[in-house]
Amino acid sequence: MNVTARVVSFEHNSLVHVTPFPRIVVEKLILRRNRIARIDYHAFKELVNLTELDLSHNQLTSMQLQPHIFEGKFSPEAYEPLSNLQILNLANNDLHWLHQSLFEHLVSLTVLNLSGNPFGVFEYRTSIAISSLSYLEDLDISYCKLKELPNSQFHNSKHLKKLNLTGNLLTVVPKALEEAGSLEYLRLDANPIRVIDRLNAFPNLSNLRELRMHGMSNLTAIGNSGLSALTGLEILHVQNCEKLGKIDEYALAHKTSEGMIWPPLKKLNLASNALRYLPMLLVSRWDKLEELRLTNNQWSCDCGNQYLVRNILPKFGKTLMGDEVDNLTCSAPPEHEGKKLADLADRHLRCLDLYNARPEKDAAILVGVLIGLLVAIPIGMALFVFWRRGFFFCGSQGPATFSRAFYKRASNDDDI
Repeated sequence: MNVTARVVSFEHNSLVHVTPFPRIVVEKLILRRNRIARIDYHAFKELVNLTELDLSHNQLTSMQLQPHIFEGKFSPEAYEPLSNLQILNLANNDLHWLHQSLFEHLVSLTVLNLSGNPFGVFEYRTSIAISSLSYLEDLDISYCKLKELPNSQFHNSKHLKKLNLTGNLLTVVPKALEEAGSLEYLRLDANPIRVIDRLNAFPNLSNLRELRMHGMSNLTAIGNSGLSALTGLEILHVQNCEKLGKIDEYALAHKTSEGMIWPPLKKLNLASNALRYLPMLLVSRWDKLEELRLTNNQWSCDCGNQYLVRNILPKFGKTLMGDEVDNLTCSAPPEHEGKKLADLADRHLRCLDLYNARPEKDAAILVGVLIGLLVAIPIGMALFVFWRRGFFFCGSQGPATFSRAFYKRASNDDDI
């Protein structure tokens, strides 16, 4: 008689060694947060209907984690597969690489979590192991200290829909994403990418629906064409990027033979960055948005944001942002600093000059210069006349010099 349980958990114990389980009907087995360093071959072979296995937060090493651990019952269709297992969590162990045949018995695996392991790089064994999962839909390789990905990493990932690359050391958008054509959800949070533009742009991911880029502390700009290949994008989160001061007007627009086209964006989150301007053409149809977040930026209330202040906020502010619309305040210019953007809807905002100077102060300075010139010119002319008449002497002076000066003066008087 089989023992039946939907979930079996040994979480938060002091297990160090996993021996083969007896015959149990179980869907989910939780072994996380132990000190497991060893797992016997065929350890899960007798578990009937096992669909999820959680081995996260243990002390498993690359040498110990071998393919035979996941062997299952014999099947004429596949070699001893653990055929029902769909979700495997190996997060936060001590894995530096994976055996290239590690997943050969996991023919139905769709979700794999490798986050928090110190890979550093995906060398050929690891790359082959992950690529062997033909039906993989969800891959988490966040916080794995990855500086890059092999260019062909996703060449066999025809079903990959969700990818988490958070907290790695990527400085450019990975070229490997080119082959992840089915991707729908991508997280790039907390990677040290500096600029996303046409030279470091996202590849053609027409099925991508959601892109998240939070806490990218080095990101300074998203330039034209940086996101233009994401033609199906519906949700964009670019938040808590403390140096992000600029998003260009055509960052999302894609140029075609028929003109510019934009993705069908529904949710746009640009909160808590260092943005000064929201480009009018960043989104083609602001009325099609369902959510907009703009708080905690350095908005400049000048003519560069006239469209935001006069059109977007009055028409869609409350609908898209709710009460957050009242938290949008001006950082510049000085005459509007601290004011609410929503209160300036009827104002014609002035344009700043090249150096963001204040015209009213410039005018005062100019008037002062003109007055100075008007005063200085007649004084200068008077001094010149006196000098010509000999009232100022240069060089060494003596009694004879004074006599000649008075002599010249007398002579001039006689001529009158």
